[in-house]
Amino acid sequence: MLDLPIERLRPIVTSFNEIADSSNWNRFSSIPSEEVLPDLLSEGQKEAIAFCTVVEDHTPRYIEDYRRRFPIDAAQDIARSLSNRELFHFLVRWGAEEDRHAQALAYYQVQSGIVENQEALEEELIRENIKDFDLGFTQPVQVFTYTFLQEKATQIYYQSLSRAVKEPILKRLLLHLSRDESRHFSFFVDMLDAFVECHNTRVLPLIVEVASHYRMPLFNTMPDYARKAVRMAREAPGYSRKKPLEILADWVLGWAEKLPENAREFREASREIRERNHLSPSVAGV
Repeated sequence: MLDLPIERLRPIVTSFNEIADSSNWNRFSSIPSEEVLPDLLSEGQKEAIAFCTVVEDHTPRYIEDYRRRFPIDAAQDIARSLSNRELFHFLVRWGAEEDRHAQALAYYQVQSGIVENQEALEEELIRENIKDFDLGFTQPVQVFTYTFLQEKATQIYYQSLSRAVKEPILKRLLLHLSRDESRHFSFFVDMLDAFVECHNTRVLPLIVEVASHYRMPLFNTMPDYARKAVRMAREAPGYSRKKPLEILADWVLGWAEKLPENAREFREASREIRERNHLSPSVAGV
């Protein structure tokens, strides 16, 4: 099991929370019902918001998955529990922000009239929420690679959708979500950087495995997921589900310059990510 030493993990978590503590917005007052202009919403945009709400609302399951993987208990040695406790400082803040996204999107649906009955919406969400969630990967670096991809995907989607939306309150909300996801993505970039610094090329097969089997959350549990995903993508011109994988491939390639003694291995891993996901070759010729 490849881990990070506490002295490498702590500054990453501290930096994230220092920025997060100055990045608050209010999930309720940011959506004043009297300022919402529902006639400016297209049917496709309404469906996209409903889809995103379900994905974000699965936060309790995402948190449970992390807690299983990074426990703090007597079964662990002190060093590992100490590291997992440090990671928990990130986890609770990240979870609170993701839960804010879910509640804000649900609140917007009610205030804008996308749904007429809050209780019915909550029952629909809980039916999805009670379904199990498992990343399917075992190594910590794989967990963080998956979330690197997932956070970048949601950031890009919210940004792209915000450019297409004319309803002003939804546009403002989407920008709040996008900024949060950008900070989350930066945390996972820092985590992957740390894993390379500590474990060098040993992480590459693990990262490539995630990239080769990556799917967004709930793809195998949400009814009619594929059709809904296609429709939501159409509402966000410029969004590409493959863009996060391209960014990961470029990130891996960047380490070829930072660690020239291992440049070949990093170039090969970057090329493998691109080939397995049918991505265009990089401008660097990989």
